Amino acid sequence: MKIATFRFGELEIPEENIIEFPKGVIGFEQFKKYVLLEREDSDPFCWLQSLEDPNLAFVVINPTIFFKNYKIEIHYKELEDIQVSSLDRIEIYAIVTIPDDLARMSANLLGPLVINLDNNRAKQIVLVNGPYTIQHFIMDELSKNIRSAAKRQSLAIQI
Repeated sequence: MKIATFRFGELEIPEENIIEFPKGVIGFEQFKKYVLLEREDSDPFCWLQSLEDPNLAFVVINPTIFFKNYKIEIHYKELEDIQVSSLDRIEIYAIVTIPDDLARMSANLLGPLVINLDNNRAKQIVLVNGPYTIQHFIMDELSKNIRSAAKRQSLAIQI
């Protein structure tokens, strides 16, 4: 399948790579079909490109890359409509907002995207009763991780 995109020009997408969001993404419910684009020039960020609107693409990440302790609880009923049979066959992504000030770049950890790898059906879940919000600052978390690693290293060197 060939698609036209605003950011990447024309792309050839294998049918098996099409991800269907039966209910859409919150705020964009009318768009159901996407493809996940991994590009070397934006790693570890990926693009969730709409197949129905060439201008619509979300920057997404695997949230555990930056938020090491990110853990979610999802009721099995939330996953029924995307037919998840095993939790080891799903991938979780968070939508990233990138403002002009990159220090304010944030990830929506409250509304993760869950993709069933067996059938490429996906859903955005809104977590309840958890510590997450729609705005977790990536650079702040990165700084914390670096300071924590430096502290562990200095402790390991002490005699």
